[in-house]
Amino acid sequence: MVTLDAIQSKIAKLQKQAESIVHKQTSAGLTKIRDLMAKHGLSVADIESFVGKKRGRKPGASAKTATKRAVAAKYADPKTGATWTGRGRAPAWIRDVKDRSKFLIDGSSTANGAAAAKPAGRKVAAKAARKTRASSAALNKTAGKRAKAAPAKKAARKAAGRKAAATSAQAATAA
Repeated sequence: MVTLDAIQSKIAKLQKQAESIVHKQTSAGLTKIRDLMAKHGLSVADIESFVGKKRGRKPGASAKTATKRAVAAKYADPKTGATWTGRGRAPAWIRDVKDRSKFLIDGSSTANGAAAAKPAGRKVAAKAARKTRASSAALNKTAGKRAKAAPAKKAARKAAGRKAAATSAQAATAA
């Protein structure tokens, strides 16, 4: 029966062997690198300058400021003064309100302003709907072409497979 001490000693031996193999491989890699650097006349500074050009961000550019932009608030709660940009989930104070125009900040909540804003919104929506219909019609047209071509391609593949099987059967009987 194998004891725990025997297994642990085997593990320690194997770890030492692994460390020596890793050391040999890294030293071989480093000698190759040193030889290449000497062959081409390169220094560590040359390599660092080359790597510095290719990798990393440009100084002064941060990821957060580049991707996020400040959006002006569009709605305000008259009771608490809380604001909402109109993006994302609506806050509780405006969530269930049907007519949000009375919460608009820019003062266009008057009857004339609201009436003037609706036709422009309808035009934009109608234009978007036309684009969607046109693109879906184009997709349906190409899908139809693919569907017609698929059975012919499938039949051609089957026929080629049958020919290959027949020729291999003839070769087997001839031998």
